[in-house]
Amino acid sequence: MTERSGLVANDRIAWVDFLRCVSILLVIVIHVAAPLAHKWGEISLTEWMVGNFYNSFSRVSVPLLFMVSGFLLLGKQEGISDFYRKRFRKVFVPLLFWSVLYLVWTNGYRNFTWINAIKAIVYAMITAPASFHLWFLYELLAIYLFVPLIRVFVRGADDTYLWYFAGLWLLFGPVQEMFEHWLGFNFAINLGFFTSYIGFFVIGYLLGRIEFSTKMAGWSSVILFIGGIYTMYATYSLTSGASDFVQYYYWYTRINIVLMSFAAFIFLKKIGENISAPWAINGLRRFAGDSFGVYLVHILVLTYLKWAGFGVFSGPALLIVPAVSLVTLFISGLIIEIIQRIPVLEEIAPK
Repeated sequence: MTERSGLVANDRIAWVDFLRCVSILLVIVIHVAAPLAHKWGEISLTEWMVGNFYNSFSRVSVPLLFMVSGFLLLGKQEGISDFYRKRFRKVFVPLLFWSVLYLVWTNGYRNFTWINAIKAIVYAMITAPASFHLWFLYELLAIYLFVPLIRVFVRGADDTYLWYFAGLWLLFGPVQEMFEHWLGFNFAINLGFFTSYIGFFVIGYLLGRIEFSTKMAGWSSVILFIGGIYTMYATYSLTSGASDFVQYYYWYTRINIVLMSFAAFIFLKKIGENISAPWAINGLRRFAGDSFGVYLVHILVLTYLKWAGFGVFSGPALLIVPAVSLVTLFISGLIIEIIQRIPVLEEIAPK
């Protein structure tokens, strides 16, 4: 394993674009397949297991997004004011707009005065995400508070210390949680925020700078496959034992998902590094530029498709999940392409 930049001729990183595209597709797959998992006992076991399959193997999506963000941000050096000015434009402004849109779309506020509606919207936004998928942006903003500090550490520290931080995160986060689950009690030591998604940020930066061999990528694909099968089995076992859906092994910081995410990062990075056709690189670059907007809008698209009769329960799950996911991806991408071509509106879905 050696370090390299992975830059293509125009200073874009092809494998980063590839990971972002795959991750966004898998996020959509999760949201398409999730209703199947919640129908335990109401649909056939075969259909439920198909939903379990898609959910289990797609859970690497969100950790991958955090890891890619860590790779892109932690190696940069810029002033604190410049950093937050850019993040305000790229994250806070879209979060504000889409939160208001989702709240109005969901609640209507028809019987509210303007003042009371604004108060209700502000209160809703500061107490919980306006839509379940927007939690990602809240977590991202929390991590951004520490990025300037981590950058100082990255600039002045040997990678050994970064791996030390990664080891602490893994030990006192996913591993500790695993033992607490097995043993049935909580340990006194709790590092809180520093055992959440910030670990993916740092590990993404570290793994992104390594050139992995084809053999290592192959072994990573094996780990990814085994982890997905284990997640499927463990979720089925817990759910059948409780006679109700238990999504414990689906959470992104569970050790099974963490190891799958590391493996997926290495495997997909290697694939992305081998993409050399100009048309493929340009296509990935274009879609990667839409990916953030697709993340923001796809829940609206999914809902309208469901209202139109094209949802996860409109056909065999094995076929309908990828079909609905791809249609949602296409429509969401088209909407974002249009938005990004309109002055001012482009600020709500920046590239």
